[in-house]
Amino acid sequence: MKRLHLSVRLAGLILLLPLLSARAADPQPLKVFFVGNSYTYGNDLPKLIAELAKAGGQRPIEFEKHTPGGWSFKKHWEESKVADKIGAKKWDIVVLQNHSMGALAARDEMMEYGKKLAAEVQKQNARTIYFMTWARQNKPETQADITKAYQELARDVKAETAPVGLAWEAALKADPKRELHVKDMSHPNKAGSYLAACVFYAVIYHKSPEGLPGKPADLTDEAAKPLQAIAWQVVQQQLKDK
Repeated sequence: MKRLHLSVRLAGLILLLPLLSARAADPQPLKVFFVGNSYTYGNDLPKLIAELAKAGGQRPIEFEKHTPGGWSFKKHWEESKVADKIGAKKWDIVVLQNHSMGALAARDEMMEYGKKLAAEVQKQNARTIYFMTWARQNKPETQADITKAYQELARDVKAETAPVGLAWEAALKADPKRELHVKDMSHPNKAGSYLAACVFYAVIYHKSPEGLPGKPADLTDEAAKPLQAIAWQVVQQQLKDK
């Protein structure tokens, strides 16, 4: 009888092995919350990042976003009660993106409310990633001040930066004919959002986006290659500079 019971248990374990193996091979998704505005929701940047993660065989991303047009860190803090949203779920990563002119026109406000939002993220033991934005097409010289503001903010709260603005700057210098903005000289076209997604991929996974498909942004693989290389170079340099 004891042998029969042992045989039944062994048979049960054998049946469970494929299920256990499948679970081990299927990692839990990264839960990512995007807080920002039209620079984040344009071309559905969170979805682009998730699709690149899938294509690269990385830990999958499940995301939510809170991205009313034109909102700043201050407005998110005071009007959308985004702090409650950050605390409502066990996030792995929270991405914070300020108004595109905030680093230039309201730097002190950006610092104050950017730190408040990061403090809420840290209460959840999640990664804070600041989304460094890019300069307007007709004001490329402002990128230095935008970069400095985001880097200082991240350093002050021991957070991370996705150096999208630096990648845009490098891409436009490498090919002055390259177009990343739409006609308003502010928002991203699909190539601009794809470059941003490659930067986030590199920051989140510490892996190169080189070799990933361009299809998620309706780009050919050939058109995507230089954007991937630039994103990886910029993120690598940021990691070296830490």
